[in-house]
Amino acid sequence: MGEIYGRQPAGKVWKDHLTHKLVIVGGFTEVKNMENMYYHPIKRVAMSIHVDDPLIVAKDEDGHEWIHKFMNENFDTKGENRLRVGTEIDYCSIQINLLENGDITLTNEKKIDKFLEDAGKLDVIPTTQPPMTKSSLKTALSYDTALTDEENTARLGDNGRFGWLAQTTHTGLVVATSIAQGLPPVEGTKRVADQMYRWIKAHRRDGLISKAGVHTGLYSSSDADWAGMHSVNGETRSRTAEHHEYNGMTIDAHSSLQKTIASQYCGPEEPLLVANSSGNAETIAAGATVARAMHLGYITEELGLPIEHPLRVGIDANAAMGFLQNTGGSGRMKHMDIRHDWIQQARDRSIVEFVKEPTETIKADFYSKLHDRMEYNRKYAQVAYIPADTIKLEGDGSDED
Repeated sequence: MGEIYGRQPAGKVWKDHLTHKLVIVGGFTEVKNMENMYYHPIKRVAMSIHVDDPLIVAKDEDGHEWIHKFMNENFDTKGENRLRVGTEIDYCSIQINLLENGDITLTNEKKIDKFLEDAGKLDVIPTTQPPMTKSSLKTALSYDTALTDEENTARLGDNGRFGWLAQTTHTGLVVATSIAQGLPPVEGTKRVADQMYRWIKAHRRDGLISKAGVHTGLYSSSDADWAGMHSVNGETRSRTAEHHEYNGMTIDAHSSLQKTIASQYCGPEEPLLVANSSGNAETIAAGATVARAMHLGYITEELGLPIEHPLRVGIDANAAMGFLQNTGGSGRMKHMDIRHDWIQQARDRSIVEFVKEPTETIKADFYSKLHDRMEYNRKYAQVAYIPADTIKLEGDGSDED
């Protein structure tokens, strides 16, 4: 390995060596739908490995003792760091903590401090305003002077930091990050980034939480915002939003503009079509959510965790619900070809069961649009871990429209 360390073949050689040791020697099963993970069906030990940094979960003390003995015998290890109350685990720069009531939190405070320092934003004033609103974005985009190459490089660095946090512990950044990454490189993006850094600083100790005693399994929800950004930047595409949780803990959140070419016929000379009704947008979002939920379900099964079938997906749109359950008229969705596999898959009750949820409580709604402060903070509290001292920031006078 020494001769190729740091080069492209090194990763492949290490992966092959690691898999051989774990599967052939240790009896693990490689999780095919998430190749950095392994599960031992007899010892009931699950392991996630980032390069050479393992995170191990054992169901009982026998499994815990066995896996550490195995790792010490087969790899050059650096000791054991076990999660206990008062003793956190740092994994991929994420702090994992066990609370006295049995809850487990995932936070990113140290990484956020480093991000703020790298971006030169240590002194920004924290805010409890959302990281992005329609009004703040519209104002920012009015500053349309093009960025210099150096400024654009800094913009891309900002988006990389926001994206990392959105994909790990801070789901409150999911929508803002998705929008920021698609903005043109203009002067106004500096104002966008400043607001997002201010929100990050106020919520630097937030994260995700797994609550003890909750056994609700895998549950997903879907939502869409029909051309919701048109008044801001003229965007006619709709936004798909998904929220996925296991035993009540957020495990995946997604927000993106819809790629409707998969759901509508386009001739070779025709432009890409967009959803032409709210029900149309909601149906497309539901199809995407089902596909993502299936992927998460495969991983869940491979890790030996309990999962119910059919998968459950919450949805708040009556028109989409009627179309997907084939119980209502097609209305403005007659242009959709029912023969498409994604529609047949979404209508297959052996695969998915859609659950009607109120808009006020469905969690995917948080990721489908830009909310004002009160609604944003209410919905953010439904999906995030927020320490008491973060909540105290509300009304501290640091907020600005």
